[in-house]
Amino acid sequence: MKVLLIQGGFGVGGAEKVVAMIASHRAQMGDEVTVMGFDMPDDGSYFPYPENVRILLPDGAKGSNPLARCQMIRRTIRATQPDVVLSFLTKINVLTLAAAIGTGVPVVISERNNPRAQNAHPIWRHAQNLLVRRAACAVMQTDRARADLPSAVQVAAKVIPNPCAPNPDHPAQPDPDGNRLVAVGRLDPQKGFDVLLRAMGKITAVLPDVTLTIHGEGPERKSLEALRAELKLENHVALPGASPTPGAWLSQADLLIMPSRFEGFPNVLAEATVSGLPVVSTDCDFGPREMIEVGENGLLVPVDDVPALASAVVGLMQDSALRTHMAGQAAINRDRLAPQRILQDWDRVIARAAKRG
Repeated sequence: MKVLLIQGGFGVGGAEKVVAMIASHRAQMGDEVTVMGFDMPDDGSYFPYPENVRILLPDGAKGSNPLARCQMIRRTIRATQPDVVLSFLTKINVLTLAAAIGTGVPVVISERNNPRAQNAHPIWRHAQNLLVRRAACAVMQTDRARADLPSAVQVAAKVIPNPCAPNPDHPAQPDPDGNRLVAVGRLDPQKGFDVLLRAMGKITAVLPDVTLTIHGEGPERKSLEALRAELKLENHVALPGASPTPGAWLSQADLLIMPSRFEGFPNVLAEATVSGLPVVSTDCDFGPREMIEVGENGLLVPVDDVPALASAVVGLMQDSALRTHMAGQAAINRDRLAPQRILQDWDRVIARAAKRG
């Protein structure tokens, strides 16, 4: 079978991680796999691909406008003649569905974020809701995300959470008496790191030895650095950029904090919980509520609530017994998110879609 996967780029991100996993899995099965993107980091793809997966970055792709990208996708579909196309994220889904019109090639789209909340022009959401009826299948990551689809599409949609397994290169080793907090994600308003910094002001007032490392890069770096200085947290908070290798932060933390305002299915939360790293997360749409059993493997707090976030972190940092208990609850998500199980779900979706071609 020929499979074409299309994503925004080859950098750091949850969608990029899943694309790489699916591509590697299908290539191992003997498929002819091509992965197309529109941006490549200077040092190559953040997530590795096997040599038998073709990586395609069209000429002029970086910085190209939507119409140009739609034309690039259409040319690629015609050139590769895939049995099925998989596309990821709202804008790429819209462009791929439009590009595939008249080709006879089935398209499976996958929404990886919260379209209602993300900072994008409303036309992209409206366009996806209009074009999604042309998709062979719409893959969502949670039941609540599927419920956000047009009612006529929900029946044919499939819920597949992200695959996740403990990182063999960077095992979590939380110290129940340790003081290392970590947060991971793009430096973007969505991730709520401004709220976390304000909470750190309250946390360090009670626990002066606590440190926080925020791994990630993005447009909010300068404003976060300014807020860190304003709160006099330079000795408590580090902003070193993206983790040097996928998951390296796991072995450098005693507690993960995820202060997001919205998500699709937060991979960092999955990575922490399947590895036995205790977490404190906002109860945002979508994902945290599906992964955290309160008091078992983590805690949930309201979105944008600085006092609640600070209180939860302080309470958990002061409770070694509860942190030890949480570290032993990796099985809660480990079985449900086991890569082999999730990739088999993708195999079934791909097989059904290919039959429609």
